[in-house]
Amino acid sequence: MSKFIKKHKALIIIVLIILTIIITCAVYIFSKLGKLSYHDGIVNEEPFVEDTAATVEASGETGIEEQTEENEEDNLISDEEAESLGEAEVILSDREMVSDDDVFNILLLGTDERSDKFSTNARADSIMILSLNKRDKTMKLVSLQRGMGFPVLEGKYKGEYDWITHLFRYGGADLMLKSVREVLNVDVEYYVRVNFNTFSQLIDSVGGVDVELTATEAAGLNGEVRTNALTKQQVKEGLNHLDGYDALQYSRLRYTDSDWKRVQRQRNVIQAVVSSAGDMNLLEINDMLDTVLPLIQTNLTTTDILGLITYAPAVLGQEFDQMTIPAQGTYGSMKGLGGRNLYAVDFRTNSEILHEFLYGEAE
Repeated sequence: MSKFIKKHKALIIIVLIILTIIITCAVYIFSKLGKLSYHDGIVNEEPFVEDTAATVEASGETGIEEQTEENEEDNLISDEEAESLGEAEVILSDREMVSDDDVFNILLLGTDERSDKFSTNARADSIMILSLNKRDKTMKLVSLQRGMGFPVLEGKYKGEYDWITHLFRYGGADLMLKSVREVLNVDVEYYVRVNFNTFSQLIDSVGGVDVELTATEAAGLNGEVRTNALTKQQVKEGLNHLDGYDALQYSRLRYTDSDWKRVQRQRNVIQAVVSSAGDMNLLEINDMLDTVLPLIQTNLTTTDILGLITYAPAVLGQEFDQMTIPAQGTYGSMKGLGGRNLYAVDFRTNSEILHEFLYGEAE
């Protein structure tokens, strides 16, 4: 054994141990990330448009038990709400897209499948922008109201307007990303997609979530008033601990109030999941990753994810700043594809509001 090895034996052993730990961690992380479903988000199937009036007439809308997801979509903006808002023109933004190396935006898409598999014939039932500020190590969460009338940027219906939720059917996550970038001028290149099944399993994997319910929400979830979502367990006004199924019902609850309250409920659950995850031990985190990662679709690469993981300790358990677009008073109503009622949005104003929220600037 050389004099160098003898002299530095302890140091060499320490270095070898550190290298072994690093390699083991790298193998572990890559094995976990390999479970994700990577997809560029592009869908090449022919889209279709449903005629709202014809669908509603055929369905009859006869009660709680017969209420389907299709009927829920058909009633997203009622004729009464559209009339109260008044007709308005869409105002498109003419500002440049803003980007900041310290701000990383991800489009979160919750599609309406109820199985482990993703479908190309799905709607984006939930649409949010999750924004990580790397400099401040803070997170922000923005709901995009799914009834907003967005221009269809490409394909068979190019130039027409429809709900933003339907853009997923016309061009998948790729078209959703392009639309948010062009219409709201937000730098977002990446998406993460889950569906109803993933959402429920994610919540179960963190041991459920604690959610505050209003008296109206509790009545709806208990089936005491007209609703589209019933929990398995009886709930009460105030703090409730919900499992995955019941948290999903809470997130989807409609008719008791408004779709604006609904997107707030979705953000409440995401906040509760992040808070719960902050208290998990390594074994629990490992089990959660094994359960959930195979049920997630994204265009984030392994390199992208490894870069984001370093911020996890700082943001887990953190309270998010939240908001919904469009802002109140910045939209009216209009008719779109299939005769649907859409929110006619002043995107110029909302782009400025969103930029100020995400980047701390406005024009």
